[in-house]
Amino acid sequence: RKVIENYYSNKKIKIILQKNIGLNAANNVALKLAKGKYIIRLDADDFFDKNAIEILVSKLEKDQNLGLVFSDYYTVDKTGNIIEMFRRHDFSEVELLDQPAHGACSMVRKEFLLAINGYDESYHCQDGWDLWVRFIKNFGVGNINLPLFYYRQHGKNLTKGKNKILSTRASILKKNAKQTSSVNMKCIAVIPVRGSEDDENPNALRFLGKKRLIDWTIDEAIKSKKISDIIITTPDEKIINYVNKKYKNVFTYKRDLKLARFHISLDETLTDLFTNIRLEIKFEKIFILFIDYPFRSWKFLDMASDTMDIFDIDRVISVKPEEKKFYKHSGKSLIPIDKQFFLKQEKNKIFSETGGIYLIKRGTMFKDKETDRKIGHINIDPMGSFDINSDYGWELAKVLAKSIV
Repeated sequence: RKVIENYYSNKKIKIILQKNIGLNAANNVALKLAKGKYIIRLDADDFFDKNAIEILVSKLEKDQNLGLVFSDYYTVDKTGNIIEMFRRHDFSEVELLDQPAHGACSMVRKEFLLAINGYDESYHCQDGWDLWVRFIKNFGVGNINLPLFYYRQHGKNLTKGKNKILSTRASILKKNAKQTSSVNMKCIAVIPVRGSEDDENPNALRFLGKKRLIDWTIDEAIKSKKISDIIITTPDEKIINYVNKKYKNVFTYKRDLKLARFHISLDETLTDLFTNIRLEIKFEKIFILFIDYPFRSWKFLDMASDTMDIFDIDRVISVKPEEKKFYKHSGKSLIPIDKQFFLKQEKNKIFSETGGIYLIKRGTMFKDKETDRKIGHINIDPMGSFDINSDYGWELAKVLAKSIV
């Protein structure tokens, strides 16, 4: 407050002293008071390049169809020293808009922001995500491939609270998903289980905590607001008998042992299933869920469905963005996949499949090439990405299961 008092005499500056009412509520206060043509937000511990405002304004002035523009940025340490530069895609060439702009250092046309009713005050973080998914429905977005923003990384950054971020993101997607999805875009869940005849270490019916491993996935699928019906497909009679006895509204299908082997694709499993059973269920989406990820929440299933609706994509995969350095072997030496240590480019970002969620839009299963499919993603939390793939993993899962109520 002592610092702010030095600016009372500046006619350009409006000072509002108030209790902490949350990020988006404060944004809306500023929006109501602002007289300018454009709005840009800057957090107190970040800073702009001296030319940032001029360059972003120029972009908006040249294209009246754009409603929002943003730039590349630097990450800096607590004293302002540059750690690295992060370069976004060239958004004049981007078709899948599922990687939003940073909430700060995004300049917005105020007229357009008012047209979508400003900021949503029910969220206290991830304002960039909320603004983005509402904006792309109505207005154009663009970017400047220059680093004009300095983003400070330290222990108190909101981005460190990954669970809070993902939970808020799921709420934003749910709220903005197509209104017709709950009626016309129903999902079924297919849970393929290899069973004891083809698996050297069958875990499906082993107890993990107070319930069997297969129950963890079935129970979360039942909780999902998007999934109307669940089908277990397995060659194992014991699993079929167990599921039929415990779950009255879960379907089972005994598939050929050959289709339970490791090299068989998802499409072959689904083709066999839908060729040999008649479903009276009306559905537009198919989840494939694997039981090796017992701690994956139903909320991520709903998030995948909402993501498919909002971005109109053929498939959604649960992933984890990798921040580690990756190498490949040339035959002579290990070579880093991304040779730039200072520069991080969005187009080189690596994601690993995890969480065991695959969502497929009906009618796109048999597209000729993988490249013909538009594939999107959801980021999953550390618990959801925990994979039981070894005896050690099983022992660790038993410990984690005790912490889950």
